[in-house]
Amino acid sequence: MTLGAYVRILRERWRIVVMALLCAVGLAALITAISPKVYQADAQVFVSSNGDKASTGQYDQQAAAQAQVTTFAQLVAIPDVVNAVREKLNLPLTEAQLAAKLSATAPTGQTLVIVHAQDGNPDAAAAIANQAATEFCRVVQDYKRPTNSTTSAVKMIVTQKATSPATPVTPRPVLNIALGVLLGLLFGVALAVARDVLDNRIKDPESLAKAAGRPAMGVIVDDPKAQRHAIATRAGTRNIRAENFRQLRANLQFANVDAHPRVIAITSSVPSEGKTMVAINLASTLAEAGFTVCLVDADLRRPTIAKLLGLPSPVGLTNVLIQQIDLLQALQDAGSNLYVLSSGPTPPNPSEVLASSYVRDVIRSLLERVDYVIVDTAPLLPVADGSEVAALADGSLLVARHKLTTDAQVKRATSTLERVDATLLGVVLNRVPNRRTGDYGYTYYRTETNAGTHLSDDGGRGLFGRKRKARTPSASARTRRSTVKGDEGGVDGTRAAERVGEQSGGQR
Repeated sequence: MTLGAYVRILRERWRIVVMALLCAVGLAALITAISPKVYQADAQVFVSSNGDKASTGQYDQQAAAQAQVTTFAQLVAIPDVVNAVREKLNLPLTEAQLAAKLSATAPTGQTLVIVHAQDGNPDAAAAIANQAATEFCRVVQDYKRPTNSTTSAVKMIVTQKATSPATPVTPRPVLNIALGVLLGLLFGVALAVARDVLDNRIKDPESLAKAAGRPAMGVIVDDPKAQRHAIATRAGTRNIRAENFRQLRANLQFANVDAHPRVIAITSSVPSEGKTMVAINLASTLAEAGFTVCLVDADLRRPTIAKLLGLPSPVGLTNVLIQQIDLLQALQDAGSNLYVLSSGPTPPNPSEVLASSYVRDVIRSLLERVDYVIVDTAPLLPVADGSEVAALADGSLLVARHKLTTDAQVKRATSTLERVDATLLGVVLNRVPNRRTGDYGYTYYRTETNAGTHLSDDGGRGLFGRKRKARTPSASARTRRSTVKGDEGGVDGTRAAERVGEQSGGQR
Protein backbone atom coordinates (compact mmCIF):
# COMPACT_ATOMS: atom_id res chain seq x y z
CA MET A 1 0.00 0.00 0.00
CA THR A 2 1.42 3.38 -1.04
CA LEU A 3 1.70 6.54 1.02
CA GLY A 4 -1.04 8.10 -1.08
CA ALA A 5 -3.35 5.22 -0.18
CA TYR A 6 -2.73 5.82 3.52
CA VAL A 7 -3.43 9.51 3.07
CA ARG A 8 -6.69 8.71 1.27
CA ILE A 9 -7.72 6.31 4.04
CA LEU A 10 -7.02 8.88 6.75
CA ARG A 11 -8.89 11.55 4.79
CA GLU A 12 -11.93 9.35 4.27
CA ARG A 13 -11.96 7.55 7.63
CA TRP A 14 -10.66 10.25 9.96
CA ARG A 15 -13.74 9.83 12.13
CA ILE A 16 -12.58 6.33 13.10
CA VAL A 17 -9.17 7.68 14.12
CA VAL A 18 -10.75 10.51 16.13
CA MET A 19 -13.18 8.14 17.86
CA ALA A 20 -10.36 5.74 18.77
CA LEU A 21 -8.27 8.65 20.05
CA LEU A 22 -11.10 10.00 22.19
CA CYS A 23 -11.88 6.56 23.59
CA ALA A 24 -8.23 5.90 24.45
CA VAL A 25 -7.77 9.31 26.09
CA GLY A 26 -11.04 8.92 27.97
CA LEU A 27 -10.03 5.47 29.18
CA ALA A 28 -6.65 6.79 30.30
CA ALA A 29 -8.32 9.64 32.17
CA LEU A 30 -10.78 7.23 33.79
CA ILE A 31 -8.01 4.88 34.93
CA THR A 32 -6.08 7.85 36.31
CA ALA A 33 -9.13 9.11 38.19
CA ILE A 34 -10.11 5.79 39.81
CA SER A 35 -6.59 4.52 40.54
CA PRO A 36 -5.59 4.93 44.23
CA LYS A 37 -2.70 7.27 44.93
CA VAL A 38 0.51 5.57 45.98
CA TYR A 39 3.37 7.48 47.64
CA GLN A 40 6.97 6.30 47.78
CA ALA A 41 9.52 7.25 50.42
CA ASP A 42 13.25 6.49 50.07
CA ALA A 43 15.91 5.95 52.76
CA GLN A 44 19.64 5.76 51.93
CA VAL A 45 22.02 3.22 53.51
CA PHE A 46 25.82 3.42 53.20
CA VAL A 47 27.72 0.11 53.10
CA SER A 48 31.43 -0.27 53.85
CA SER A 49 33.83 -3.07 54.71
CA ASN A 50 34.77 -3.46 58.37
CA GLY A 51 38.06 -5.35 57.78
CA ASP A 52 41.55 -4.66 59.16
CA LYS A 53 43.06 -1.77 57.23
CA ALA A 54 46.59 -2.99 57.99
CA SER A 55 46.08 -6.26 56.19
CA THR A 56 43.65 -5.03 53.49
CA GLY A 57 44.01 -1.89 51.44
CA GLN A 58 41.30 0.76 51.42
CA TYR A 59 40.65 0.18 47.70
CA ASP A 60 40.16 -3.52 48.24
CA GLN A 61 37.70 -2.84 51.06
CA GLN A 62 35.67 -0.51 48.83
CA ALA A 63 35.66 -3.04 45.98
CA ALA A 64 34.48 -5.75 48.34
CA ALA A 65 31.66 -3.52 49.58
CA GLN A 66 30.56 -2.67 46.00
CA ALA A 67 30.48 -6.37 45.12
CA GLN A 68 28.13 -7.06 48.03
CA VAL A 69 25.61 -4.17 47.87
CA THR A 70 23.68 -5.76 44.98
CA THR A 71 23.22 -8.91 47.04
CA PHE A 72 22.31 -6.90 50.14
CA ALA A 73 19.57 -5.05 48.19
CA GLN A 74 17.77 -8.38 47.70
CA LEU A 75 17.47 -8.84 51.49
CA VAL A 76 15.19 -5.87 52.21
CA ALA A 77 11.94 -7.87 51.99
CA ILE A 78 13.11 -11.02 53.81
CA PRO A 79 10.98 -12.24 56.74
CA ASP A 80 13.48 -11.11 59.43
CA VAL A 81 13.30 -7.50 58.23
CA VAL A 82 9.56 -7.52 57.50
CA ASN A 83 8.52 -9.03 60.83
CA ALA A 84 10.76 -6.64 62.74
CA VAL A 85 9.16 -3.64 60.98
CA ARG A 86 5.68 -4.97 61.72
CA GLU A 87 6.43 -5.33 65.40
CA LYS A 88 8.12 -1.96 65.80
CA LEU A 89 5.43 0.00 63.93
CA ASN A 90 2.54 -2.21 65.00
CA LEU A 91 1.22 -2.42 61.43
CA PRO A 92 -2.09 -4.23 60.71
CA LEU A 93 -0.57 -5.95 57.66
CA THR A 94 0.37 -9.51 56.89
CA GLU A 95 3.93 -10.42 56.13
CA ALA A 96 3.20 -10.71 52.41
CA GLN A 97 1.36 -7.38 52.28
CA LEU A 98 4.21 -5.53 53.95
CA ALA A 99 6.84 -7.31 51.83
CA ALA A 100 5.03 -6.09 48.71
CA LYS A 101 5.47 -2.50 49.90
CA LEU A 102 9.25 -2.83 50.32
CA SER A 103 12.02 -2.84 47.69
CA ALA A 104 15.61 -1.72 47.33
CA THR A 105 18.05 -0.72 44.58
CA ALA A 106 21.81 -0.46 44.47
CA PRO A 107 23.20 2.29 42.19
CA THR A 108 25.94 0.99 39.92
CA GLY A 109 29.48 1.85 41.02
CA GLN A 110 28.42 3.00 44.50
CA THR A 111 28.30 1.41 47.94
CA LEU A 112 24.77 2.61 48.58
CA VAL A 113 21.48 0.80 49.02
CA ILE A 114 18.26 2.80 48.53
CA VAL A 115 15.34 1.37 50.51
CA HIS A 116 11.90 2.14 49.00
CA ALA A 117 8.58 1.93 50.80
CA GLN A 118 5.21 2.56 49.15
CA ASP A 119 1.90 3.31 50.84
CA GLY A 120 -1.29 5.25 50.23
CA ASN A 121 -0.36 7.56 53.13
CA PRO A 122 2.82 9.63 52.60
CA ASP A 123 3.62 9.73 56.36
CA ALA A 124 3.19 5.96 56.67
CA ALA A 125 5.44 5.43 53.64
CA ALA A 126 8.21 7.52 55.26
CA ALA A 127 7.87 5.69 58.60
CA ILE A 128 8.01 2.26 56.96
CA ALA A 129 11.06 3.25 54.86
CA ASN A 130 13.00 4.54 57.87
CA GLN A 131 12.18 1.55 60.05
CA ALA A 132 12.93 -0.90 57.22
CA ALA A 133 16.32 0.76 56.63
CA THR A 134 17.20 0.44 60.32
CA GLU A 135 16.14 -3.20 60.54
CA PHE A 136 17.82 -3.94 57.21
CA CYS A 137 21.15 -2.68 58.54
CA ARG A 138 20.82 -4.72 61.74
CA VAL A 139 19.87 -7.96 60.01
CA VAL A 140 22.60 -7.77 57.36
CA GLN A 141 25.28 -6.93 59.90
CA ASP A 142 24.17 -9.92 61.97
CA TYR A 143 24.44 -12.13 58.91
CA LYS A 144 27.95 -10.88 58.21
CA ARG A 145 29.22 -11.27 61.82
CA PRO A 146 31.69 -14.18 62.07
CA THR A 147 31.17 -16.91 64.65
CA ASN A 148 32.55 -16.11 68.13
CA SER A 149 32.99 -12.46 67.08
CA THR A 150 31.25 -9.29 68.19
CA THR A 151 32.19 -7.30 65.09
CA SER A 152 30.47 -7.63 61.71
CA ALA A 153 32.42 -7.88 58.49
CA VAL A 154 30.39 -4.97 57.01
CA LYS A 155 29.40 -1.64 58.38
CA MET A 156 25.98 -0.21 57.38
CA ILE A 157 24.73 3.25 58.32
CA VAL A 158 21.48 5.03 57.44
CA THR A 159 22.90 8.19 55.92
CA GLN A 160 19.65 9.77 54.74
CA LYS A 161 16.28 9.27 56.36
CA ALA A 162 13.09 9.21 54.35
CA THR A 163 10.71 12.19 54.37
CA SER A 164 7.01 12.33 53.55
CA PRO A 165 6.67 12.61 49.73
CA ALA A 166 4.58 15.47 48.36
CA THR A 167 3.44 13.83 45.11
CA PRO A 168 2.37 10.26 44.40
CA VAL A 169 4.36 7.96 42.13
CA THR A 170 1.16 6.49 40.74
CA PRO A 171 -1.00 7.35 38.95
CA ARG A 172 0.87 9.67 36.59
CA PRO A 173 -1.73 11.74 34.70
CA VAL A 174 0.60 13.23 32.08
CA LEU A 175 2.17 9.88 31.27
CA ASN A 176 -1.19 8.11 31.18
CA ILE A 177 -2.75 10.71 28.88
CA ALA A 178 0.30 10.68 26.58
CA LEU A 179 0.14 6.89 26.35
CA GLY A 180 -3.60 7.15 25.69
CA VAL A 181 -3.00 9.56 22.81
CA LEU A 182 -0.26 7.39 21.29
CA LEU A 183 -2.15 4.11 21.64
CA GLY A 184 -5.38 5.75 20.44
CA LEU A 185 -3.73 7.05 17.28
CA LEU A 186 -2.06 3.73 16.55
CA PHE A 187 -5.26 1.77 17.15
CA GLY A 188 -7.35 4.26 15.16
CA VAL A 189 -5.05 4.18 12.14
CA ALA A 190 -4.84 0.38 12.27
CA LEU A 191 -8.63 0.13 12.51
CA ALA A 192 -9.11 2.57 9.61
CA VAL A 193 -6.68 0.65 7.40
CA ALA A 194 -8.28 -2.69 8.33
CA ARG A 195 -11.73 -1.29 7.63
CA ASP A 196 -10.60 -0.02 4.24
CA VAL A 197 -8.92 -3.30 3.33
CA LEU A 198 -12.00 -5.31 4.30
CA ASP A 199 -14.35 -2.83 2.60
CA ASN A 200 -14.90 -4.16 -0.94
CA ARG A 201 -16.95 -1.19 -2.12
CA ILE A 202 -15.67 0.73 -5.12
CA LYS A 203 -13.86 3.86 -3.91
CA ASP A 204 -11.75 4.97 -6.88
CA PRO A 205 -11.61 4.49 -10.66
CA GLU A 206 -8.51 2.30 -10.38
CA SER A 207 -10.28 -0.34 -8.28
CA LEU A 208 -13.34 -0.13 -10.57
CA ALA A 209 -11.24 -0.69 -13.69
CA LYS A 210 -9.43 -3.57 -12.00
CA ALA A 211 -12.69 -5.28 -10.98
CA ALA A 212 -14.25 -4.91 -14.43
CA GLY A 213 -11.12 -5.59 -16.44
CA ARG A 214 -11.97 -2.55 -18.60
CA PRO A 215 -10.70 1.04 -18.59
CA ALA A 216 -12.38 3.75 -16.54
CA MET A 217 -14.01 6.03 -19.13
CA GLY A 218 -15.07 8.75 -16.71
CA VAL A 219 -15.56 9.95 -13.16
CA ILE A 220 -18.75 11.89 -12.38
CA VAL A 221 -18.96 14.06 -9.27
CA ASP A 222 -21.97 14.05 -6.98
CA ASP A 223 -24.32 17.01 -7.30
CA PRO A 224 -27.28 17.46 -4.93
CA LYS A 225 -29.02 19.55 -7.61
CA ALA A 226 -28.91 16.79 -10.21
CA GLN A 227 -32.56 15.83 -9.69
CA ARG A 228 -33.65 19.41 -10.42
CA HIS A 229 -31.27 19.83 -13.37
CA ALA A 230 -31.04 16.45 -15.07
CA ILE A 231 -28.98 17.81 -17.99
CA ALA A 232 -25.76 19.09 -16.48
CA THR A 233 -24.83 21.27 -19.47
CA ARG A 234 -28.02 23.29 -18.92
CA ALA A 235 -27.62 23.65 -15.14
CA GLY A 236 -25.83 27.03 -15.14
CA THR A 237 -22.30 28.27 -14.79
CA ARG A 238 -19.29 26.51 -13.26
CA ASN A 239 -20.84 23.08 -13.51
CA ILE A 240 -18.22 20.44 -12.80
CA ARG A 241 -20.57 17.59 -13.72
CA ALA A 242 -20.96 19.00 -17.23
CA GLU A 243 -17.20 18.93 -17.71
CA ASN A 244 -17.08 15.36 -16.38
CA PHE A 245 -19.61 14.27 -19.00
CA ARG A 246 -17.68 16.06 -21.73
CA GLN A 247 -14.60 14.13 -20.70
CA LEU A 248 -16.67 10.93 -20.86
CA ARG A 249 -17.84 11.89 -24.35
CA ALA A 250 -14.26 12.51 -25.49
CA ASN A 251 -13.02 9.22 -24.03
CA LEU A 252 -15.89 7.33 -25.61
CA GLN A 253 -15.36 8.81 -29.07
CA PHE A 254 -11.76 7.58 -29.09
CA ALA A 255 -12.42 4.28 -27.32
CA ASN A 256 -12.51 2.23 -30.51
CA VAL A 257 -11.54 4.16 -33.62
CA ASP A 258 -11.66 1.14 -35.94
CA ALA A 259 -15.19 0.12 -34.96
CA HIS A 260 -16.78 3.31 -33.69
CA PRO A 261 -19.85 2.46 -31.55
CA ARG A 262 -23.05 4.28 -32.49
CA VAL A 263 -25.50 2.30 -30.35
CA ILE A 264 -24.40 2.56 -26.72
CA ALA A 265 -26.19 0.85 -23.86
CA ILE A 266 -25.85 2.41 -20.40
CA THR A 267 -26.32 -0.13 -17.63
CA SER A 268 -25.30 -0.88 -14.03
CA SER A 269 -24.98 -3.78 -11.65
CA VAL A 270 -27.79 -2.90 -9.24
CA PRO A 271 -30.38 -0.08 -8.96
CA SER A 272 -29.63 3.41 -7.60
CA GLU A 273 -26.22 3.71 -9.25
CA GLY A 274 -27.18 6.66 -11.48
CA LYS A 275 -27.13 4.99 -14.90
CA THR A 276 -30.12 7.01 -16.14
CA MET A 277 -28.42 10.32 -15.32
CA VAL A 278 -25.31 9.13 -17.14
CA ALA A 279 -27.38 8.13 -20.17
CA ILE A 280 -29.19 11.50 -20.27
CA ASN A 281 -26.03 13.56 -19.98
CA LEU A 282 -23.98 11.45 -22.37
CA ALA A 283 -26.70 11.93 -24.97
CA SER A 284 -26.84 15.65 -24.17
CA THR A 285 -23.07 16.19 -24.52
CA LEU A 286 -23.00 14.27 -27.81
CA ALA A 287 -25.83 16.50 -29.06
CA GLU A 288 -23.95 19.53 -27.79
CA ALA A 289 -21.01 18.51 -30.00
CA GLY A 290 -23.21 18.77 -33.10
CA PHE A 291 -24.33 15.14 -33.41
CA THR A 292 -27.96 14.09 -33.74
CA VAL A 293 -28.75 11.80 -30.81
CA CYS A 294 -31.74 9.69 -29.81
CA LEU A 295 -32.08 8.72 -26.15
CA VAL A 296 -34.10 5.52 -25.69
CA ASP A 297 -35.59 4.53 -22.32
CA ALA A 298 -35.40 0.71 -22.43
CA ASP A 299 -35.76 0.30 -18.66
CA LEU A 300 -39.33 -0.88 -18.96
CA ARG A 301 -39.65 -1.78 -15.26
CA ARG A 302 -38.68 1.61 -13.78
CA PRO A 303 -38.70 4.20 -16.59
CA THR A 304 -37.60 7.67 -15.42
CA ILE A 305 -36.14 9.54 -18.42
CA ALA A 306 -39.36 11.30 -19.41
CA LYS A 307 -40.02 12.35 -15.82
CA LEU A 308 -36.49 13.71 -15.32
CA LEU A 309 -36.63 15.68 -18.56
CA GLY A 310 -40.15 16.92 -17.92
CA LEU A 311 -41.55 15.27 -21.05
CA PRO A 312 -44.97 13.65 -21.46
CA SER A 313 -44.86 9.89 -21.89
CA PRO A 314 -48.23 8.68 -23.13
CA VAL A 315 -46.57 6.65 -25.86
CA GLY A 316 -43.10 5.29 -26.37
CA LEU A 317 -40.98 2.25 -27.17
CA THR A 318 -43.56 -0.38 -26.23
CA ASN A 319 -46.18 1.27 -28.47
CA VAL A 320 -43.75 1.24 -31.39
CA LEU A 321 -42.87 -2.42 -30.77
CA ILE A 322 -46.49 -3.52 -30.92
CA GLN A 323 -47.04 -1.23 -33.94
CA GLN A 324 -49.61 0.99 -32.28
CA ILE A 325 -47.78 4.11 -33.41
CA ASP A 326 -45.13 5.05 -35.97
CA LEU A 327 -41.57 5.52 -34.71
CA LEU A 328 -41.33 9.14 -35.85
CA GLN A 329 -44.55 10.00 -34.05
CA ALA A 330 -43.23 8.52 -30.79
CA LEU A 331 -40.05 10.61 -30.79
CA GLN A 332 -39.99 13.78 -28.67
CA ASP A 333 -37.72 16.74 -29.32
CA ALA A 334 -35.71 17.63 -26.20
CA GLY A 335 -33.85 20.47 -27.91
CA SER A 336 -30.29 20.90 -29.16
CA ASN A 337 -30.22 17.90 -31.55
CA LEU A 338 -31.52 15.58 -28.79
CA TYR A 339 -34.57 13.35 -29.29
CA VAL A 340 -36.15 11.07 -26.72
CA LEU A 341 -38.00 7.80 -27.16
CA SER A 342 -39.62 7.15 -23.79
CA SER A 343 -40.55 3.70 -22.56
CA GLY A 344 -44.27 3.88 -23.05
CA PRO A 345 -46.73 1.73 -21.07
CA THR A 346 -45.12 -0.91 -18.86
CA PRO A 347 -45.68 -4.39 -20.36
CA PRO A 348 -46.35 -7.44 -18.18
CA ASN A 349 -43.32 -9.23 -19.67
CA PRO A 350 -40.48 -6.74 -20.22
CA SER A 351 -37.82 -9.40 -20.82
CA GLU A 352 -39.78 -11.03 -23.63
CA VAL A 353 -40.57 -7.68 -25.22
CA LEU A 354 -36.92 -6.57 -25.23
CA ALA A 355 -35.77 -9.96 -26.53
CA SER A 356 -37.95 -9.69 -29.64
CA SER A 357 -36.52 -8.90 -33.05
CA TYR A 358 -38.63 -5.74 -33.22
CA VAL A 359 -36.23 -3.97 -30.85
CA ARG A 360 -33.38 -4.53 -33.30
CA ASP A 361 -35.56 -3.16 -36.12
CA VAL A 362 -36.35 -0.02 -34.10
CA ILE A 363 -32.66 0.58 -33.41
CA ARG A 364 -31.83 0.12 -37.11
CA SER A 365 -34.52 2.61 -38.05
CA LEU A 366 -33.12 5.12 -35.58
CA LEU A 367 -29.59 4.68 -36.92
CA GLU A 368 -30.85 5.72 -40.37
CA ARG A 369 -31.94 9.05 -38.91
CA VAL A 370 -29.48 9.92 -36.12
CA ASP A 371 -25.75 9.71 -35.42
CA TYR A 372 -25.96 8.05 -32.00
CA VAL A 373 -28.49 5.97 -30.11
CA ILE A 374 -28.05 5.99 -26.33
CA VAL A 375 -30.09 3.28 -24.59
CA ASP A 376 -30.85 3.34 -20.88
CA THR A 377 -31.29 -0.28 -19.74
CA ALA A 378 -32.32 -2.07 -16.58
CA PRO A 379 -29.66 -3.19 -14.04
CA LEU A 380 -27.89 -6.40 -14.97
CA LEU A 381 -28.03 -8.42 -11.78
CA PRO A 382 -31.69 -8.22 -10.67
CA VAL A 383 -33.28 -8.89 -14.10
CA ALA A 384 -32.30 -10.09 -17.57
CA ASP A 385 -33.58 -7.01 -19.42
CA GLY A 386 -30.28 -5.14 -19.32
CA SER A 387 -28.19 -7.92 -20.80
CA GLU A 388 -30.67 -8.48 -23.62
CA VAL A 389 -30.51 -4.83 -24.68
CA ALA A 390 -26.72 -4.70 -24.21
CA ALA A 391 -26.36 -7.61 -26.64
CA LEU A 392 -28.04 -5.49 -29.36
CA ALA A 393 -25.78 -2.46 -28.82
CA ASP A 394 -22.41 -1.76 -30.39
CA GLY A 395 -20.99 -1.34 -26.91
CA SER A 396 -22.00 -0.84 -23.30
CA LEU A 397 -20.93 1.39 -20.43
CA LEU A 398 -21.14 -0.04 -16.91
CA VAL A 399 -21.96 2.57 -14.25
CA ALA A 400 -20.88 2.03 -10.63
CA ARG A 401 -21.71 4.30 -7.73
CA HIS A 402 -18.94 5.49 -5.42
CA LYS A 403 -18.95 3.59 -2.10
CA LEU A 404 -22.16 1.72 -2.96
CA THR A 405 -21.25 -0.78 -5.65
CA THR A 406 -19.00 -3.63 -4.55
CA ASP A 407 -16.26 -5.18 -6.64
CA ALA A 408 -18.10 -8.50 -6.48
CA GLN A 409 -21.16 -6.88 -8.11
CA VAL A 410 -18.99 -5.35 -10.82
CA LYS A 411 -17.38 -8.72 -11.57
CA ARG A 412 -20.79 -10.44 -11.74
CA ALA A 413 -22.13 -7.73 -14.05
CA THR A 414 -19.09 -8.05 -16.30
CA SER A 415 -19.58 -11.82 -16.46
CA THR A 416 -23.24 -11.30 -17.37
CA LEU A 417 -22.26 -9.13 -20.33
CA GLU A 418 -19.66 -11.65 -21.45
CA ARG A 419 -22.23 -14.46 -21.41
CA VAL A 420 -24.45 -12.62 -23.91
CA ASP A 421 -21.42 -11.62 -26.02
CA ALA A 422 -21.96 -7.91 -25.29
CA THR A 423 -19.05 -5.51 -25.78
CA LEU A 424 -18.11 -3.62 -22.62
CA LEU A 425 -16.46 -0.37 -23.70
CA GLY A 426 -15.53 0.75 -20.20
CA VAL A 427 -16.78 1.71 -16.78
CA VAL A 428 -17.93 4.98 -15.20
CA LEU A 429 -17.56 5.85 -11.53
CA ASN A 430 -20.57 7.92 -10.55
CA ARG A 431 -21.45 10.24 -7.67
CA VAL A 432 -17.92 10.77 -6.39
CA PRO A 433 -17.82 13.41 -3.61
CA ASN A 434 -16.96 16.80 -5.04
CA ARG A 435 -13.96 17.26 -2.70
CA ARG A 436 -12.22 14.36 -4.50
CA THR A 437 -12.37 15.86 -7.99
CA GLY A 438 -8.87 17.23 -7.63
CA ASP A 439 -7.63 13.64 -7.74
CA TYR A 440 -9.06 13.06 -11.21
CA GLY A 441 -9.07 16.27 -13.21
CA TYR A 442 -9.05 20.04 -13.45
CA THR A 443 -11.64 22.31 -11.88
CA TYR A 444 -14.18 23.56 -14.38
CA TYR A 445 -13.62 27.29 -14.72
CA ARG A 446 -16.04 28.47 -17.41
CA THR A 447 -17.89 31.61 -16.32
CA GLU A 448 -20.72 31.67 -18.84
CA THR A 449 -22.84 28.73 -19.96
CA ASN A 450 -26.19 28.26 -21.66
CA ALA A 451 -27.98 25.48 -23.43
CA GLY A 452 -26.52 26.00 -26.88
CA THR A 453 -23.49 28.32 -26.68
CA HIS A 454 -20.32 28.00 -24.57
CA LEU A 455 -18.06 31.06 -24.47
CA SER A 456 -14.74 31.43 -22.68
CA ASP A 457 -13.61 34.42 -20.68
CA ASP A 458 -11.82 35.88 -23.73
CA GLY A 459 -15.11 36.98 -25.27
CA GLY A 460 -15.14 34.27 -27.90
CA ARG A 461 -11.53 34.74 -28.99
CA GLY A 462 -8.90 32.02 -29.20
CA LEU A 463 -5.57 31.84 -27.48
CA PHE A 464 -3.97 34.10 -30.13
CA GLY A 465 -6.74 36.70 -30.22
CA ARG A 466 -8.45 35.37 -33.34
CA LYS A 467 -12.21 35.50 -33.40
CA ARG A 468 -13.70 32.03 -32.95
CA LYS A 469 -16.24 30.70 -35.40
CA ALA A 470 -19.45 29.24 -34.06
CA ARG A 471 -19.62 25.51 -34.75
CA THR A 472 -22.40 24.54 -37.13
CA PRO A 473 -23.58 20.98 -37.78
CA SER A 474 -22.54 19.39 -41.04
CA ALA A 475 -24.90 19.02 -43.93
CA SER A 476 -25.45 15.34 -43.21
CA ALA A 477 -26.34 16.12 -39.58
CA ARG A 478 -28.90 18.71 -40.76
CA THR A 479 -30.30 16.11 -43.13
CA ARG A 480 -30.74 13.63 -40.27
CA ARG A 481 -32.55 16.21 -38.13
CA SER A 482 -34.94 17.02 -40.94
CA THR A 483 -35.50 13.29 -41.41
CA VAL A 484 -36.30 12.80 -37.71
CA LYS A 485 -38.78 15.64 -37.85
CA GLY A 486 -40.68 13.88 -40.61
CA ASP A 487 -38.91 14.63 -43.89
CA GLU A 488 -38.54 11.18 -45.39
CA GLY A 489 -36.51 12.45 -48.31
CA GLY A 490 -32.75 12.15 -48.43
CA VAL A 491 -32.50 8.74 -46.75
CA ASP A 492 -30.39 7.16 -49.47
CA GLY A 493 -26.90 5.85 -50.14
CA THR A 494 -25.50 9.35 -50.68
CA ARG A 495 -26.58 10.54 -47.17
CA ALA A 496 -25.24 7.33 -45.61
CA ALA A 497 -21.87 7.97 -47.23
CA GLU A 498 -21.93 11.54 -45.91
CA ARG A 499 -22.62 10.17 -42.42
CA VAL A 500 -19.64 7.80 -42.59
CA GLY A 501 -17.40 10.67 -43.75
CA GLU A 502 -18.70 12.89 -40.97
CA GLN A 503 -17.98 10.23 -38.34
CA SER A 504 -14.45 9.73 -39.66
CA GLY A 505 -13.85 13.48 -39.51
CA GLY A 506 -15.30 13.64 -35.98
CA GLN A 507 -13.03 10.81 -34.85
CA ARG A 508 -10.01 12.62 -36.15
